[in-house]
Amino acid sequence: MKDHMLEFFPFSYFKINSKGSILVSSKQAHALFNIPLDLLNIVHIDDQPKAIEFLTSFAHNEPLTISLRLQMVDGSFTDFTCTINWEQSIGHLVCIEKKTLVH
Repeated sequence: MKDHMLEFFPFSYFKINSKGSILVSSKQAHALFNIPLDLLNIVHIDDQPKAIEFLTSFAHNEPLTISLRLQMVDGSFTDFTCTINWEQSIGHLVCIEKKTLVH
């Protein structure tokens, strides 16, 4: 994805390296999070072990999906479904907030 297209991308997107450093992020990600240099800085402490395993899974050829609690701009934590797809050592990560369905 071209970096200039990220302004219009409707989800939180992060382009990361194999160490979890954020290289590029979408406008939507900036609206939801205080974008750190390292993705783990917005992951809830209890979710960090599974996040580390997830973010070091770059040997996989298929997308991987997990649930993570991420810290929002206001300091609260919210559940997100996070899917990563690796292109060699560059990860393309999309995080979608889990919304409660109202009937």
